[in-house]
Amino acid sequence: MAIGLTVFTSCEKQLDVNPIASLSPEVVGPAEAPKLLNGIYDALQSGNTSYYYLSYATEDLSADNLVYRATFFQHGEVDNNAILTNNVLVARYFIGPFAIIQRANDLLEILNSGSIPDATKKPLLTQTYFLRAYAYYRLVTLFGPVPIVFNRDVVKVKRNSVDEVYNQIIADLKASIDAGTDFSDAKFASMQASKALLARVYLIRKNYALAKQYADEVINSGKFQITSDYASIFTTPYVSTEHIFKLNFTATEAQQSLDYFLQHPTMPGGGRAELPVDQSLVNAYEAGDTRKAASIQQIVAPTANPGWYCKKYQDPSGNGALPFSILRISEMYLISGEAQFMSSNNGTDAVALSRINDVRTKRGLAALTTVTQQSFTQERRVELAFEGTRWTDMRRTASPTNSAKSMATVFLEAKGRTANDELYPIPQDAITTNDLLLPNNPGYN
Repeated sequence: MAIGLTVFTSCEKQLDVNPIASLSPEVVGPAEAPKLLNGIYDALQSGNTSYYYLSYATEDLSADNLVYRATFFQHGEVDNNAILTNNVLVARYFIGPFAIIQRANDLLEILNSGSIPDATKKPLLTQTYFLRAYAYYRLVTLFGPVPIVFNRDVVKVKRNSVDEVYNQIIADLKASIDAGTDFSDAKFASMQASKALLARVYLIRKNYALAKQYADEVINSGKFQITSDYASIFTTPYVSTEHIFKLNFTATEAQQSLDYFLQHPTMPGGGRAELPVDQSLVNAYEAGDTRKAASIQQIVAPTANPGWYCKKYQDPSGNGALPFSILRISEMYLISGEAQFMSSNNGTDAVALSRINDVRTKRGLAALTTVTQQSFTQERRVELAFEGTRWTDMRRTASPTNSAKSMATVFLEAKGRTANDELYPIPQDAITTNDLLLPNNPGYN
């Protein structure tokens, strides 16, 4: 499959986009199949995937949560919303999810061949469909139309529409749910993780009834609870009743490196002070909000590079063995509440108020007595800062100053950019390999 999967060299290893091409369904048995699932998780962790090299923070950098300060000009392009088609980091964000998709396709072919017993197959189906859906979710939210690929033998593939990609995501998540594997540990995908991602997808797609339905199903499962100790979610041992799905790392696996770029050198584990926190995010925290001290830290002069820095991914051990939080229960409360408000358009809707206040009161804040959509957008900003949701939230939400435009478009226009810059460009390397990816996204041709 040559959709632009040029192999990049990471700091640790090359991306293997063809890990099991020589394995056929006939030769893979119950003992081997779980190992192939591990290969999909490995692709999610790998140095060339959507997580390493700051992809996890790219939404915050494109938006108004982080700012670019030094060294890697590719980060500056993202911060300035002026990404060139030869940006090597953005190219990694494009190639990485397709490695996950290829491995998932291979395993699904094996699992659906009938050679694996149900007791082994169903947990693998739940996880594999979720991981493929999540890879497409990362692609469509950053790049818009992308190819939907099922066959690794296809030489060139056209891009599918955004609607088609979201339909594929929804189909995969429903297949994951149908396989019926319950939550046991947040480091493994489960049917609850699929419902949580489905709730987020339906919120983006403005299907508020289904967004609320799936968010409520996760809430009502009784398997997760909002903690009153927000800091504990992001500190050792990284075990919390809030986690629905998190991406785990160990010291011997591909290491996550957010602390390296987001933290100041004087913070535990060190860092490069590359991407400090935008002052507007600092100002977004209300007085008494316990999330502020857990999420950001101020470094003051005369220390070099003073400012506010992300605190969520501190790594005192320095070995990168800490997880990324991908889906948490607090987001489900906010999705349920926002979907209820958007359906009722009633600022005193009791259900909408209950959901947002369930989060706020756990964070040391007073309950609200009335809400707007901006109430939920603000709450999501401080609740989910540096967790990979901000740019998508700004793109899907109408601006409070101009309801005909998204928050992202108004933000871009204030910087001299246009609505075209909401999407990232399809990388030039991918287009060179597969010219059917043309035309590029508007503004990048």
